[in-house]
Amino acid sequence: MQVCTNSDVFCYFGPAWLINFCFHSDDAGSVAADGNWGAVVGPQGFFWGGTWICVANGTDNASACADIIKQLTCNADIMKDIVTDDDDFVNNQPAMEEMATSDYTSAVLGGMNPLPLYADGAKAIKLEYLTIYDQGCNEEFQKAMKDYFEGTVDKATALSNFADKVKAKYPNLDVSGIKG
Repeated sequence: MQVCTNSDVFCYFGPAWLINFCFHSDDAGSVAADGNWGAVVGPQGFFWGGTWICVANGTDNASACADIIKQLTCNADIMKDIVTDDDDFVNNQPAMEEMATSDYTSAVLGGMNPLPLYADGAKAIKLEYLTIYDQGCNEEFQKAMKDYFEGTVDKATALSNFADKVKAKYPNLDVSGIKG
């Protein structure tokens, strides 16, 4: 396993898309352009984000839309192209198992193939703790903290705003424990 040793940053924890969409850089001399990042399995399996493919309700192209969605989510060749084109990890286990043993490499990660460790991390994801409230609460927390970090509100106000938004979105949740 390769580990980055010449960076000023100790680590970030994040999903596979963090590599391409957050670390990738074409700037000469940058940590990413020079391939000075490394990746290891983190202490906790998790998932975050992904690509959403949506079709308008009542579309007059239902069969074409269904075929596009099927191809973009089930076609192993397309999944492998996404990996090589975007330095990403996709939700297609057979394709990822094949790519994990291939000669695929990530330039940002100094030429390592991170797919075996991503696959190990995916196996550690525990969905039994996932609730119908997670996405909405996460979105509202990010919005509230953005205001706090931009200095437009203090911490207590940010948390109060978060609690108010969660209560409006999910009236059945008790938000009394959210305090600044």
